[in-house]
Amino acid sequence: MKKRNNKLTKDFGSAVRNVDDKFEPSELQNPVPWPFIAIAVALAIFGGFTLYLDAQATDDGGDEQLAKTVADKDTAPAKVTAADMDEADGDMTAAQGAALFATHCATCHQTNGSGVRGAIPPLDESRYVLAEATAPIAILLRGISGPIEVKGNTYNGRMPSFYATLDDKEIALILTHVRSSWSNAAEAVTAEQVARTRQAFAGNLNQPWQGGFELQSVFGIASVSSDPIQAQTEVTAQHAEDQEVAQ
Repeated sequence: MKKRNNKLTKDFGSAVRNVDDKFEPSELQNPVPWPFIAIAVALAIFGGFTLYLDAQATDDGGDEQLAKTVADKDTAPAKVTAADMDEADGDMTAAQGAALFATHCATCHQTNGSGVRGAIPPLDESRYVLAEATAPIAILLRGISGPIEVKGNTYNGRMPSFYATLDDKEIALILTHVRSSWSNAAEAVTAEQVARTRQAFAGNLNQPWQGGFELQSVFGIASVSSDPIQAQTEVTAQHAEDQEVAQ
């Protein structure tokens, strides 16, 4: 029988052969270094002290909040009067009117109501604006197509109608804004007034006013025209048509 060669080195082979079969491995009894113990103790003390401070702060804060709540209950609420509510409503109405004017009117009449010289009549100190509310309402509903004199200057352009674009409340808000802005100081316009005027001219809403003479014949507002004969003829014809529709 052929002898097997041990492939391990001589030294290693002998070490393996000398291993005790009953040997059990074990860790050395190394103590924990004292710096680690000191750090752990310091952290524990710091954590406990922090929790104590937090608890104190919570209790103090709770007491302060409780005292504030009791004080608030003993304080009488502020009284809101009807005048305060009316003032708040007025501010909101004014803001809405200004916004609508900026959207639908300011491009032509300008934000200061001065209009455009030779093209667009001013709204500031305009007798048509300051007249009895029915007149400016009717103008805004139907528009104007024809010569109209404002503050000594005659304008012969075309103002669009808004009867189909704006509702009664929106027209009232715009006119209230215009009649109380700049140098104007006329009374406010209500949605009910707009509704009545819309109904009164329901059959002619799509027909613009034929300049200042027709407005004079219907609302009594003094008018000046560069061609009074032609303007009066047109006014008479339109007025007769209006009377037939009203009947």
